[in-house]
Amino acid sequence: MVISLLVVLVAAVTGCGGAHRYDSRLTAADSLMLPNPDSALAIVEAIVLDSLPDEGDRAYRNLLLTQALYRCYITATSDSDINRALAYYRTHSGEREKLTRAYIYKGAVMEELGHPDSAMYYYKHAEATAAPDDYFNLGYVNLRIASLYKDQVSQDSVAINKYKDAISYFTAINDTCYLISCYGDLGAVCGVKYPDSTVYYLVYAIDLSKNIDPVKYYTYKSKLAGFYFYYYQDYKRSNELAMDIFRHGKGYSLENQYYFYAAWTYIRMGHLDSAKYVLRETPFPKDAVDSMNWLELEAEIAQAENNSLAFKSNLLQSREKEIQIMSSSQTEVLKVTESNFQKSKAEQQQIVVKRRNGYLIFVLLAVLGLTLLLVLLFIRQRFAVKRNFEERKEVDRMLSETVLELKEKQLKLNQLQGSVSELFGYRIDALMELYDCVKFKTKDKENNRVRSIIPLSSVIMGLSDDYQTMDINLSDNFWKKMKLSVNGEYDGIISYIEKQYPNLSKKEQQLFCLLCAKVPPQIIKLCLNYTNVKTISNRINVIIKKKMGLDLTLNEFLQEYLKGKL
Repeated sequence: MVISLLVVLVAAVTGCGGAHRYDSRLTAADSLMLPNPDSALAIVEAIVLDSLPDEGDRAYRNLLLTQALYRCYITATSDSDINRALAYYRTHSGEREKLTRAYIYKGAVMEELGHPDSAMYYYKHAEATAAPDDYFNLGYVNLRIASLYKDQVSQDSVAINKYKDAISYFTAINDTCYLISCYGDLGAVCGVKYPDSTVYYLVYAIDLSKNIDPVKYYTYKSKLAGFYFYYYQDYKRSNELAMDIFRHGKGYSLENQYYFYAAWTYIRMGHLDSAKYVLRETPFPKDAVDSMNWLELEAEIAQAENNSLAFKSNLLQSREKEIQIMSSSQTEVLKVTESNFQKSKAEQQQIVVKRRNGYLIFVLLAVLGLTLLLVLLFIRQRFAVKRNFEERKEVDRMLSETVLELKEKQLKLNQLQGSVSELFGYRIDALMELYDCVKFKTKDKENNRVRSIIPLSSVIMGLSDDYQTMDINLSDNFWKKMKLSVNGEYDGIISYIEKQYPNLSKKEQQLFCLLCAKVPPQIIKLCLNYTNVKTISNRINVIIKKKMGLDLTLNEFLQEYLKGKL
């Protein structure tokens, strides 16, 4: 009932600024994640995944469920939920903070499943993904990386640097709870290698946690007591810390080891009655390690009292406990090693299967792609043959119409002055030569050789598909006649272009000549070997604007020239 009211309250607060993209229950659970993870877990577990129609809501629910389980110290048995969340956020760039969290808790799950290398991989991804001002996630992921390095041999210096990075981020947002953990763990990592730093960081953690987290307060006090006991052998200072824990820390379910320091220091200082008193008040041993320490304390007290029989008995029992612990530890190591071996073997088998499936998919895609390419080439060839055939018919028709049109003009021009008639006669002769020079090549199907070239005039409309390409070979006499004809019609325009614009190529001058002679674009394409009819009109405009520097079309250029304005 209390949780339901809390959900309604948080949902109402978060909804005041307008409709949120996510389900209000999810945002409520997220807001409770840090202060009250148990309530957050209860809310998330009450949400049925299939009841969420939006894919983003389902990914958010999977992320929050993994996060809540981890913060409630419930060990993960599978990474399926966080995998689904991570897959979603990887493809949604607008969810950077949630992607960072997904990487963090994917690493946490892999760490719980016994894969520290994979955990480190995802933690580093989280660090690289986080926004520069996302201080909490940056601090938390550096804390997790530091904890992993702390457990590795010869990685203390790296762990120390990561703890310091985490401290800088948590300091920026004044997160005291995580600062306590960072300083306390940093003191533990420094150890005997950096004794002054160890004391400094543990004292700082104790001061921070004094009025905030009593469990951590007494835990770090115990670590400092142990450091004074073992490293400095300052039994008095160690005893002061241990007795404070003994007197005030019993209500926080601390480990028995924290109380043993008080008894050991009393023994070292020769206060056996006080040591016995502490030992009587210490909670009963919870496990084999506690029993072993208890027996060692009893043995030391008996030795100090010169009770050799009790000393030997307790010492013998203590050694038996130690052997049991070592044997049990080795068994656990063997179990973990076997489990890791089986997991590694299964992972290798999965890699082999995935690689084999990848090869098969690649081969199938390659075969499919090759088949598609062959089909496209066949279709393209068929269209090319059809287009060439249609083009040949169109060229033949247009040439025929052009010659007939020019013959009609010649009859009309015979009535004009002889000089003009002569100029158009040049053009007719040139176009007749052009008509006669359009040629076709044929292929020999049997020997795949190019056979003789035949003129267009001998080719009828029903050409077979064996006629593949067209070829033009125009003589200098053709161009001379065409130039004379165009110069006569347009008052020497070709000669003007050659003199005024020497930067034009011979082919560009010939293009002017044919266009002024009103030769159809399809024929010009053949004469000058252009790839496309549209290229011709575009090309002449480019020549006039770019190479001649005139903002005119061809028709405008001819009109301006005939008016004498150029």
